Amino acid sequence: MTRVPSEMEIDAYVDGQLDLEGRFAVEDYLRGHPELAARVMGDLGVRNALRLLARDKRAVPGEQARLMQRLQPRKPRWRRWMPAGGMAAAAMLAGVVVVDMREPPGYVDYALTSHRVAQMRATMASQVEMPQFDAREIEASTAIALPSVPSGWRITDVQLFPTGKGPALLVAVRTRGGDSLSLFALRDRTGAPERPDAIREGAQSVAYWRRGDMSYALVGDAEPGAIDATAEALVRSWS
Repeated sequence: MTRVPSEMEIDAYVDGQLDLEGRFAVEDYLRGHPELAARVMGDLGVRNALRLLARDKRAVPGEQARLMQRLQPRKPRWRRWMPAGGMAAAAMLAGVVVVDMREPPGYVDYALTSHRVAQMRATMASQVEMPQFDAREIEASTAIALPSVPSGWRITDVQLFPTGKGPALLVAVRTRGGDSLSLFALRDRTGAPERPDAIREGAQSVAYWRRGDMSYALVGDAEPGAIDATAEALVRSWS
């Protein structure tokens, strides 16, 4: 049976970072999955077009610009890194939304790790989950401000995690639709944007943003677009 490639392997395939054996494995799987193959081809088209623009400083003909506009998504499924030159060249395209390739702030790694630890705890009989949550007590002890979660969400676990910037709070929840998410909060004025932005890291997606001196992340298994939309709705409910 054909092995299913991971999201990280597909990312590496698009970025040209797999060896011959790895490329063959991904391509063998894509042959039997046309929808995923179409998505990967779209990502390859975006990458190659941006690389061409990085090498060619001339004005872009209208037909090529329209092609780029169709290729480039309004919000990426997951982040890709590229040289700054590619960013500058892409900005030459009038009317095309340029994907911000800045690396996400370091606390996103803490958010991912704590989410995965919470998932492990949920499957271990010896690790008792703590769904009790007193926002005032936590803020008084840690200075972490966490607005209330939507009424349709059920809190399943609450934990404090150490980080290089002090304690962080993880609140594991189950949504009305049955999705398991975790909300991560850290008191630190990071470089996160004020509106959520989402990336894909392995099996999880992370939407991250900042509100004043607080930095937040929402982690789940859904695609980045879905996690980003959930985070946007959460931010609007906090306003």
